[in-house]
Formats: sequence, C-alpha cells, structure tokens
Amino acid sequence: MAFEFKLPDIGEGVVEGELTKWLIDVGQPVVEDTPLFEVLTDKVSAVIPSPRKGIVTKRHFAEGDMVPVGAIVVTIEESGAVAAKPVAVAPVAPAAVAATIAVAAAVAAVPAREAGERVRAAPATRKLARDLGVDLQAVPGTGEHGRVTKSDVESLAQKIAGAPAAAPVKPAAPKAPTALVRGADEERIKLKGLRRKIFAKMRESKDHAAHFTYVDEIDFTAIIQLQDALAQNGVKSTFLPFVVKAVVLSLMKPEFAYLNAQVDEAAGEIVLKKRYHIGVAAATEAGLVVPVVHDCDQKSIRQLIEEIRRVGEGARTSSLPAEEMSGSTFTITSLGKLGGMFATPIVNYPESAILGLHKVEKRPVVVDGQIVIRDRMYMSCSFDHRLIDGHVGAGFVQSVKTYLEQPALMLAELV
Repeated sequence: MAFEFKLPDIGEGVVEGELTKWLIDVGQPVVEDTPLFEVLTDKVSAVIPSPRKGIVTKRHFAEGDMVPVGAIVVTIEESGAVAAKPVAVAPVAPAAVAATIAVAAAVAAVPAREAGERVRAAPATRKLARDLGVDLQAVPGTGEHGRVTKSDVESLAQKIAGAPAAAPVKPAAPKAPTALVRGADEERIKLKGLRRKIFAKMRESKDHAAHFTYVDEIDFTAIIQLQDALAQNGVKSTFLPFVVKAVVLSLMKPEFAYLNAQVDEAAGEIVLKKRYHIGVAAATEAGLVVPVVHDCDQKSIRQLIEEIRRVGEGARTSSLPAEEMSGSTFTITSLGKLGGMFATPIVNYPESAILGLHKVEKRPVVVDGQIVIRDRMYMSCSFDHRLIDGHVGAGFVQSVKTYLEQPALMLAELV
C-alpha cells in the first residue's frame, strides 16, 4: 500500500519551505523516524522524519525546490504492492469568476509571465494572497526582480473589490540586474538553502528600514572581574548573558519602548512588544542563524547563562524546535574574537534595532587623571530611523553602557 507523505505544518504562519537536502534515495528501506529530508523555512531549519515503515518509491521534489505545506513530498510503499499514483497538489484557487474582468483591467499593462514561471513572492505574501482570494499569477510585481510584495497583493485586491487602491509607500522599483559574463576561470554555486534566506532577509531589511548606527566604547573590566569570580564558583560564562540583561533592563524603560517594537507596514501601525525575546545571532557552517531566548526579563543572569549556552549549541546542530528560532523582539550579534573595532549590523527586520558586540581588548585609558590599562570594547547599535530618533538611540546605548560598567546594578538578578 502506497503512503503519500505530505509536508507537515512545521510552524505558525509557515506556508512553504525549501527542500535543501534529501537524506534518502528511491528504493531505500525506511522505518519510523528515519530522517527523510531537510527543509528550510523563514523561521526554522528542520530534519523531517518518516512516519511509516516501508520502501521509498518516489521523491516528488528536487533539492532547492519550494514545497508548499500539505504537498506530497515522498511516496513510501508499505506492503510491497505497486505504488498508487500520487495525488496532485491542489493549486491555489484563483479569484472568483465574477472578478475576472476586474483582474484583467488591473493588470493589463503587466508583462505576461512565461508558462510555468514561478511567481517571486515571500511565504507571508503568498498566504495574504490566499486569504484575499487573489491569484498571484495575476499580480504585477513591483519588488526587486519583479518580486510580488504585500502592497501589490492588497492593491489588486482593492481593485477587484471596486475600491480605490491606496498608493503604497515604497521605493521605486530597482533596475533589473545585469547578468555577469561567464568565464572559464570561475565556479558557480546555486543560491539556495540558508544562504538564500539570508540573502532575502538582508535585502528586505535594507529595502524597508532606514538604518543609522551609533557606536560607543564600553569598559568591560568589571564584567570580566565578575566572570572570574563566577568561574571560581563553578559558573563559566561569556560576557553575552550580562549584555542580554543590560539590554533588557534598558528596553524596559518607557523612553526606549520603540526599541522593543516592530512596524506592521500593511496596517500602518507601530507594534509595541510587551515581552522581551532576545535573538542571539550564532554562526554555523551554513551561515548565520538567530536562536531566541524567550522572556529574558523573567530570567536571572545565571538562567541566561544556561539558556544562551543551550540555544547556541542547538542552533549549531540544527536541533532547536521552530518556536526557539523565531519570535525575537530585539537581536544581539557578536563576532567575538574576530570582532575587530566595530561594524554596522543590519537590523533584523521587522525589528527596530540590533546591537553589535566586538572584540574586548586591553587599552590605555585615563581614569581619575591616571593612565591605566582597562578591558574595552566598541559596541555598535543600528536602528530603524523611521522609529528611533538619534538621541533615543544614543540614550539606549548609554543605558546599556551604564549597566555593564556598573554591574552592581544587575547583581540583584544573580539568584
């Protein structure tokens, strides 16, 4: 008997994922929990196991394909009988017939897509189109390389409904990129997997957020002394948990509420977050990922030490569940010993700010009129200038600096 395994729902709001790697071949026997394939979504990278025992008779997608949730991915023959013909994936329903004329009028000037050409659109945009009953094939894409945006979908939906479409606020569509001349002395690697997600995420951030960066130098001498004291009592830690605590204590101040916020551009609203979920960027072999430590305001520094160590290791081994790879309200990124002096971190859109940590070095500084050697670090924080004014961003960094240079202000949390 043929069992057709469909891509399961692997996270709230996830409507499709990229099949990045097959872990089984056609003809291979599998049992329950045998890893079948790896899939990458906007929120998580996951290994999908087999729910049945049998023989793999067909793989329905190739590596690099985008797979809708609910689509048949692999067929497993459970009894040795001839495999049944797989059920075709139902296409997204087009707009109602009554709206056909309105759709045609709205997109008359749009160049026709070639047969079978995939519409460029983010998963969230595809979901919005389904919710509004809009056929993505009929939507003119104004984003980069003809990408369909949420504003494009909403505009067409309004035209179909007979309402005047509000002019979306967005930059002019960029020119199509010029293809590079192919040469014999080069290697080409397909843009896919985590790198493709990073590619799209960074482009989205630069397209939407108006970045500005503020840099200051922080004295970490007291933090390092505190680390040494904890180590002598069996608690080893990097300085990151202390930075997380300093950041959260600063975010909780009313004057910095917009730094723990996001912009809902479709609704024209600023969304103030009442919980403090800190994304901690971690380097992996595949690229940069951002596991999330949830409810940091409710955790002591000791608990943060344990949580940051746990999610960091889970991110490097791709073993974290989806909910621990999404939902951040503010992000911290660190290059550790490779941190150099300072850099300009890119906001983890739709968040409004990101804090960059760099290398701690011993430097001569003047303290109370005397030249002394202290452990110092440059800290750079990037902000979405649409939400965060310059003096507010500077004040936030100064608040974080105060907590780190005077850790006694955080000692009450060490329980």
